[in-house]
Amino acid sequence: MNVASAMVEGARLRLRRPVSSLHAYVGCFWSIETSPATRLRTLPDACATLSIESGHSKALECFLVGPRQTPAERVPATGQTLFGVRLKPGVTFVFTSVPVHTLVDRRIRLAALLPEDGSRLEKRLVGTRTVDERIDVLERFLIQRLSDVQIDSRVQMALKRIEECRGQIRIGQLARDCQVSLRHLDRLLRNWVGFSPKRLARIMRFQALLQHMETSPSDCSTRVAAELGYFDQAHLANEVALFAGTSPGRIPPHRMADFSKTRCE
Repeated sequence: MNVASAMVEGARLRLRRPVSSLHAYVGCFWSIETSPATRLRTLPDACATLSIESGHSKALECFLVGPRQTPAERVPATGQTLFGVRLKPGVTFVFTSVPVHTLVDRRIRLAALLPEDGSRLEKRLVGTRTVDERIDVLERFLIQRLSDVQIDSRVQMALKRIEECRGQIRIGQLARDCQVSLRHLDRLLRNWVGFSPKRLARIMRFQALLQHMETSPSDCSTRVAAELGYFDQAHLANEVALFAGTSPGRIPPHRMADFSKTRCE
């Protein structure tokens, strides 16, 4: 949601920090109450979202929203309570055991991916009355499911190197850093993160641009384009059009960066 790379309009967003044992796996728990004016817009990144929806005339449902490589906008029904949490890059694979490239740009009922655990979570949530109680249930569910799991060390290295370089790294060098072949690196990242190394690097560079726009919203100069590895301002604008569906000047800069979704302020 708008724990970065997303915009929430027409609704009040509440955030809650996860317990320390989940910090490596998830961002902040979030919740909103929808109104007729609510709009949810998401920009590309490598995180997935666990999203739970309930309303006066709708049964409670849990969804997994895969990583995005294209922008999306959603208008939820009025009078719903939406809450959930972001899964950091690499976590979705250990959470579902499903190759993440099959989940990109998709919104899937959790019970379809995890029939027993997904249905059990929904039943536990039905017995709650407040959003805080529901987040408590979701948090306990994640603690049980993610306890002591490990992301492949080569995937962790790839994510770290791409983020440190703000997406500006040759894929051959990245493969050498991770001590794997190019083909194996491609397979690892597609399974664990959802994207090829090249696509992931482009998305992380876009995230670095969002971070710059947040800290220096009036500066989208040729210098900035060069620093981030774009050929020129036209190249930068084309990437923004692809990943945001708009021009750089029309992206609200506040809280749009933060690739790992860790800020809860």
